[in-house]
Amino acid sequence: MSRVKLFDKQPTPAIEQPMPLDQALQWLSPHETRVKPNVRIFFSQAAYRKCFEHALSDLEHEVGGALVGEVRYDAGRAQTYLVIQDTLPASFTNSGETHLTFTQDTLVHFSNQMDELFPDKRIVGWYHTHPRLGVFLSGHDTFLHRHFFPDPTQVALVIDPYDQHAGFFVWQAGATLDPKHYIGFYELSDVDDHSIVEWENLTPVIVDDVPTESEG
Repeated sequence: MSRVKLFDKQPTPAIEQPMPLDQALQWLSPHETRVKPNVRIFFSQAAYRKCFEHALSDLEHEVGGALVGEVRYDAGRAQTYLVIQDTLPASFTNSGETHLTFTQDTLVHFSNQMDELFPDKRIVGWYHTHPRLGVFLSGHDTFLHRHFFPDPTQVALVIDPYDQHAGFFVWQAGATLDPKHYIGFYELSDVDDHSIVEWENLTPVIVDDVPTESEG
């Protein structure tokens, strides 16, 4: 089967803008050194909260949806990055305890919602849950990602809402997709000055304040 994109129209171009590191807290997975991602990921607190709440809405069946935002490029660091700004919960899916499938009706719904709500944004990836199963891409998940999210900047977020674990799976050089090793993200503060992330398998990078001369 050939690769199929969710939309026929040309996606919006990458926006040249420095990474908003001063507005973000980095969260690391246990696998960071095993993955060389094509992109870095900035996850707004508003979008995170929607994902988190949707994941908790059903602990017996898989749920999921699309990740909406922008692709940006930091010329100073020669780094492409995503800003996930919102989500679209998937309707009309076929799902069970161990699988989630987007149907044709799901894709039409995504397309209509993007045109209506986010005409200047793009789908930068997708998310789904693995209740009590852990964080990985199954063979079916990998198939979905390869055929519906083939752009090198698109990502897959897997959440185990029962254990409160999560991680992003990303394209790497040579169109490589590692189904076992995932990365974390930068939590972009747009709701609260304090972190709202509750996924327990990720570790925050805490940068100590540099003491002033009077403190030294």
